[in-house]
Amino acid sequence: MTGELRVGFTGYYGMRNFGDDLFGVLCATASRLYWNAEPTLVGPSLADLEGSSTWPRRLPLDLYGGAGAAGKCSRLLSFVRGVHGNDVLVMGGGSVITARESFRKPMMLWANRRRGLQLAALGVSIGPFADPADEAVVAEYARHFSYLSVRDRRSYELALALGLDGVTHHGRDLAGLLSLLIPTGSARVGMRAHHGGPLHIGIAPCRYTPRPDHPAPTMDAWQDAMIESLAAIALRSPLQVEVFSLNGHPRHGDQALAEDIQSRLRDRGIDAELRLYRGHDPLATVRDIGRCDAFISARLHGAIVAYLCGVPFTIIDYHPKCRDFADDIGLPDQLRVSGQLQGGDGLFTAITTMLNDPGVRPALSPSVYAQQAQDIFQCAPWSNHQHARNGRRDTPRAGRHPAINGTEP
Repeated sequence: MTGELRVGFTGYYGMRNFGDDLFGVLCATASRLYWNAEPTLVGPSLADLEGSSTWPRRLPLDLYGGAGAAGKCSRLLSFVRGVHGNDVLVMGGGSVITARESFRKPMMLWANRRRGLQLAALGVSIGPFADPADEAVVAEYARHFSYLSVRDRRSYELALALGLDGVTHHGRDLAGLLSLLIPTGSARVGMRAHHGGPLHIGIAPCRYTPRPDHPAPTMDAWQDAMIESLAAIALRSPLQVEVFSLNGHPRHGDQALAEDIQSRLRDRGIDAELRLYRGHDPLATVRDIGRCDAFISARLHGAIVAYLCGVPFTIIDYHPKCRDFADDIGLPDQLRVSGQLQGGDGLFTAITTMLNDPGVRPALSPSVYAQQAQDIFQCAPWSNHQHARNGRRDTPRAGRHPAINGTEP
């Protein structure tokens, strides 16, 4: 491969989901630094994006993210531009290595076979799968990849079981690169600690249905318990609550949930404001999360960003990806809301622990997590780091970082 590497990053970008848009900004920025690449985002442009995109800025974001035929056609045409204009196509972030049918897979495999397009995935999860047949489908698909960096231990072990050890690297979530790549001011700046006044608590709900293979509290159960707990705490300490809608999609998003929580908190006499992510600027939301004194999140990337900002957080463990992250960083049990929630004691304990006991924190420090996140890009066959060490760009390096069990080296 000669000249500047042309890399396209594909994911659920442009669908008004905070975590996915954050991946896009980080992938483009990191590829310039670690790969000396010219990045293209397959989808709409984002604020702070270093690179081009395949969706013209003059066209509305609502069209690209639409659910009808026009939206699907827009995404297809955008993806075609990404496949044909790059040397490498990277699935950048998220739970994307699954057996789910998609127009992307056959196009990626066709371009891989016919024109030598290299395929990769960074900061992703694998599965979970319904049965061995689904596993076999994904294994065959992923064998065409030159590099696969997974973000959690469960995915790494599954990749090995699927025979993908030659290209697989046990990495971290892409959000781990935040403090290293982008000056977000994301070190903890809790409002009370630095400005006095009420405790500043963030909440990020998520629309979900509990999975049969992953017992979790219902949405109503944890939200009821949270509101009762905050009302009890507010009798002793003034609170300022920020309710985040981190998915702004008109059909699949969280705005209605956030508005309902805000209304219920206000009915209990608690000052509550909305923070609605509408797409385009994920770093502004990072800064808003970093201003909280504590954070309660059913959204995975609400929890991850709070962790990286040094904000005490509680995760609502509604999906395997939430548990995977909590396990990997060694999050204490009292800061996880899992299984069938009985009453509000668990959430009351979690909130009071976050506010009053700074010694209860993840075993793996955010700074170590961030340093390890660099390996996502540095261990790729196209990285400057690999090129300097091996004198070549065509050999992937699989590996494991030293904190694979969630403890610091």
